[in-house]
Amino acid sequence: MKEEKWLNQLLEKYKDDLEFRMEGLILDFTEKIVIKMRESNISRAELARRLGVSKAFVTKLLNGNPNLTIKTMMSIADVLGCDLNLDIYPKGFEIRSYYASPKKQGKTMALKKRTAKK
Repeated sequence: MKEEKWLNQLLEKYKDDLEFRMEGLILDFTEKIVIKMRESNISRAELARRLGVSKAFVTKLLNGNPNLTIKTMMSIADVLGCDLNLDIYPKGFEIRSYYASPKKQGKTMALKKRTAKK
């Protein structure tokens, strides 16, 4: 209980810190890559081959490389059979959930989100 309070105080202290928030985004993105790789049975070596990069690059990427460009992120999404979605929303709001619906008869895919105030 004491450790939980300490952690919550620390998280509250850094919640607006740019570097802390950046690390959270990088972690979220790399976790999604790993999940999709597992679902698709794609190894690090195979991901590297599909991207046309070295295995070392993929290892660096999955360890949280902070220098990802949007172009690199799109390339990764493409080779994993995914689309990339970037979004901004007002401070004081948070994304609650994302879910995607399949395309229907040539219409664009609906990416729906729900937001809630703090």
